Amino acid sequence: MKEKIKSEIVSCEICGYPVVNYESGICMRCEKCGWQSGGNNAEYEVKYGISYPMVVPLSRAREQYKKGKPFKATFEDFIKGLDFYSEMAFTYKGINYGVCYRKDYSILFYNGNKAWTYQTKDEFYKTANIDGNLLKDLWDEVQNPRYM
Repeated sequence: MKEKIKSEIVSCEICGYPVVNYESGICMRCEKCGWQSGGNNAEYEVKYGISYPMVVPLSRAREQYKKGKPFKATFEDFIKGLDFYSEMAFTYKGINYGVCYRKDYSILFYNGNKAWTYQTKDEFYKTANIDGNLLKDLWDEVQNPRYM
């Protein structure tokens, strides 16, 4: 006989709508606002500067929701997510990109056709580009920044 997974109904951290919270601490995605909680996001925000698994810090997500904006991580949140997860992804002009730490903590930045290596996180932050445009400068056009 399969063991039952324990769950409870809790309020969404963003909008207060009821969501299912599993014993593991992972909540279902909120049907009303789209937020998903992976535990104590207030603690994640203080400790890591992000939320889990949404990457956008809880306080900024609440602001975005109140303004009717979609949840979106800043470039700085993305970098913090890279530190936390060691690998991140995003979409730009319909092309999926990945960013991950290598064994020596250099950074591999790639899409399906090309790959670039940066020796440090700081070098990536300052110089990563797509077609000559700095990634941090075109970040507003990036879609779905996320962990892999």
